Amino acid sequence: MTQCEQLLEAMKRGESLTVADALSRYGVYALSQRCGELIKQGHPVRVEMITVPSGKRVAKYSIPQGQQEMFGEVN
Repeated sequence: MTQCEQLLEAMKRGESLTVADALSRYGVYALSQRCGELIKQGHPVRVEMITVPSGKRVAKYSIPQGQQEMFGEVN
């Protein structure tokens, strides 16, 4: 299974991922690039800026609720 496939399946299950989450759970270093690939393939990946407990702002990627099953397999 490719990194894009792993991330897509996780987001379809309702997971929201930051770079730290993607690295620790799936070994994905380049989350923004993989999510960019998913967006180019037509998947409804949402990007939201959040503030983590350290005070830093980071991107969190997800598929909006209700759209997880809307799209099929990764191309």
